[in-house]
Amino acid sequence: MSLIRVTRRSTPAIRFSHPIRRRHIADARPFREHDHVLLQPLRDRTNSGVLFRGPLRPGKQIDTHKGVLNHSSIIGKRVRDVVQGEPLKSGKPAAVFRLLEVKLDDHVRFSRRLVTPIYPADANLIVSLLDLHPEVYDGEDGTAGPLLEILEAGTGHGSLTLHLSRAVHAANPPRAKASFESSDDSNAVATPPTDDADWSDRRRAIVHTIEISPRYAEHARRTVSAFRHGQYAGNIDFHVGNVSEWTRAALTERNDEAFLSHAFLDLPNADTHIADVTKALRVDGTLIVFNPSITQITECALSIKRDGIPLELDTVIELGVNGGSGGREWDVRPVIPRAARPVVQAGSETADGNPDDSAVEIDDPEKVEGTTAIEGSADTLKWSMVCRPKVGERVVGGGFLGVWKKRRT
Repeated sequence: MSLIRVTRRSTPAIRFSHPIRRRHIADARPFREHDHVLLQPLRDRTNSGVLFRGPLRPGKQIDTHKGVLNHSSIIGKRVRDVVQGEPLKSGKPAAVFRLLEVKLDDHVRFSRRLVTPIYPADANLIVSLLDLHPEVYDGEDGTAGPLLEILEAGTGHGSLTLHLSRAVHAANPPRAKASFESSDDSNAVATPPTDDADWSDRRRAIVHTIEISPRYAEHARRTVSAFRHGQYAGNIDFHVGNVSEWTRAALTERNDEAFLSHAFLDLPNADTHIADVTKALRVDGTLIVFNPSITQITECALSIKRDGIPLELDTVIELGVNGGSGGREWDVRPVIPRAARPVVQAGSETADGNPDDSAVEIDDPEKVEGTTAIEGSADTLKWSMVCRPKVGERVVGGGFLGVWKKRRT
């Protein structure tokens, strides 16, 4: 399968020069053309609001079920200002809205979607597990020192892509300006300036995101570019193709030198891609696998043991329900049951003095404390899995995260 970079569609576009501010403070400036706005009914503060998907433009209007709201009545207003729509033909008063800044979780929850996104609470948990501490860009030569490169396989909606890009944003130099492309659907998104190649070469942090579907990849690119005038789009390189093929090609370009600081896999049959991705992962780099089923996580753990992949299981976490992160930790580890152990030292006892009738966890198949050497190699041993929640009895959740760390070989 060929690997391609996602580019803008060939639809003729109208371009508008527009500066990107280094700081984006909600109350520091009024709403202006091409901004997105969140409308909250004034008399219903429990309502989280409605995201108007199109950008603001003079002469345009927003049609709501309670009346028409002209863009011109919003442009020039500030956050938390109140605007009123035109009166309804029925004689009833038009709705009154409070203008709110579009936050990242609003953008993820309300923006048009083709696939289910990783909800903000889960995305924040994943980013926190990576423990990112990018150094702020200081204007020095961008070629000095290793880059912070993160791989996301399974771009999907682009939710996690945005959260990762925001987390590493300070490591890259600011861009002077951007432009906007507008097609017939009036869905304008920010695009980088034509002389952006030099800026890309000076980046200190890059999020590589790969999607097998060109349609989903393009949709994710537009979702990312539509948020805050594309503030975080420049940190991301979008790719279309197979993650294993991309990783092998990237390693060849780098003379087989590991370059990834972290990796995240959210795709079917993730266990078949772990070996290739691990080769590109630096020592102590984090690999996170998201699967909807705990049995898929155990398949990944067993595959890593059987294939001798240099990864150590750090933790397994169950996500919560309805987009919330429960964060419940699971005890998941490969073991060799007593019946499958070929040779056990006679009289072996546990710490409490009783005979050892439990399964023995094996980190090094050639040497196990309290036993003689086990015959056979890692790929011939009959591995089983301990798989249970560390607290509670019932499994209810939206998915599972398996977190591994690359060990030194």
